[in-house]
Amino acid sequence: MTLTPPSSSSSSSSSTRDKKDKSTANRYPKAVVFDLDYTLWPCWCDTHIQTPLKSVSKTEIVDNYGTYLSLYPHVESIVQELAANNVRIVGASRTATPQVAKKLLTMLHIGNKPAISYFDSLQWGQGSKTKHIKLAANQLGMANDLQSGEFILFDDETRNRDVNKVNCHFVHVPDESKGLTREIFEKGLKQWASATPSTL
Repeated sequence: MTLTPPSSSSSSSSSTRDKKDKSTANRYPKAVVFDLDYTLWPCWCDTHIQTPLKSVSKTEIVDNYGTYLSLYPHVESIVQELAANNVRIVGASRTATPQVAKKLLTMLHIGNKPAISYFDSLQWGQGSKTKHIKLAANQLGMANDLQSGEFILFDDETRNRDVNKVNCHFVHVPDESKGLTREIFEKGLKQWASATPSTL
């Protein structure tokens, strides 16, 4: 069984395409928050994945069931772009197995580094994502930035739209077969920029 996202071309062609499709965004928020399951990878890591996990390559793992998993195709270039533009990156997940999520983020690489190394804060636990985001903002000393609307959440569940209550812009990731795509990412940035006055 494989949970590796489908691709219409080879991985090298996909990587080349992603590099050519860099965002033309004029502005970035101070922080971007990512849900994990069905946003960055195509599974629920607390129900679909069975440990122990084994690396197949730097971008793919296999679990005890023989299930193969990698990040969605556009995630790598999006995370690298945010890091290159000094955007703080936060993970926010309700998963019941944060240890598995951390293991996946450690084993799956973005560029030559473990994906987890790109995250400035990781928040776990049941309940509203508003709690995760407020905790991350406080941890990073960014409470004023959150109040100013400088956070965006990308998430596959529309119930998490309630983060608007803490002034975090919500972007829905609607298709679990594709996850976070560059189209959704760039559209989300443009919507955020239109709705949020520049603090510069």
